[in-house]
Amino acid sequence: MTVDVERTQGNYAHAGNLKSRVSLYDHREPRIDPVDIAAGLMPAGPRLVLDIGCGYGRYLKRLRADHPDAAVVGIDAAPGMLTRVEPPIMVADAQAIPYPDGCADAVLAMHMLYHVPDIAKAVAEFRRILKPGGTLLVSTNAHDDMAEPYAMWARAIRSVLGPDVFLPGDEVVKFDSANAPSHLEAEFASVERFEERGTVSVPEPGPLMDYLASIRSYVDCDDAAFERIVAAAEQELDAHFAVHDRYRFEKALVFYRCR
Repeated sequence: MTVDVERTQGNYAHAGNLKSRVSLYDHREPRIDPVDIAAGLMPAGPRLVLDIGCGYGRYLKRLRADHPDAAVVGIDAAPGMLTRVEPPIMVADAQAIPYPDGCADAVLAMHMLYHVPDIAKAVAEFRRILKPGGTLLVSTNAHDDMAEPYAMWARAIRSVLGPDVFLPGDEVVKFDSANAPSHLEAEFASVERFEERGTVSVPEPGPLMDYLASIRSYVDCDDAAFERIVAAAEQELDAHFAVHDRYRFEKALVFYRCR
């Protein structure tokens, strides 16, 4: 079972939800910036770079600074994500990228393939638009990613909606560290894996509650019920912080460089 596509599109109608989720990782120890990792894996001297599923442009700024002579294009299927992104940008589907064969030196797909209905079709598109010898950079979640906070949010949701309610974390994850290599190796002869693990150490409930609010569109209930869910999560976090000075959980960054 997978998350409904319309709910996913609604969640990305603007950049706010994604920014709330990303900001949780500001508390990672040691401090690891995925943008730095991607920048370090880029090929030298690219002329055309396509950031597919670029979101609100957090990778684009660094890529454009590092490669001022290159055309670095941001592409996203959700127009609302691009409202504050500097051009060149384009609204397009990763499964049908409007670029000719063999044109790009590098393609990025950062934490986006698990949203694509047909992953094989998207990866084949990446291969098609890359020049021979071009580089695809992909990132995704570790298979055991964020188990503790997801369990906490699930307890809060099910305490209000019942034990059998379907949650975002219940879907079959189509693209994570457990199955990403098979998807990528179907199109690319060389698939290298890079992983950085750290601990997210949150000093107060706010960032965790902001994350919960950011997945509101995935929780099938009315606003009154969601307010009760928020109250249940706040109660659990208050109990945690009454005993502990931090809420800690592991967070991994998994990257693949494909050629």
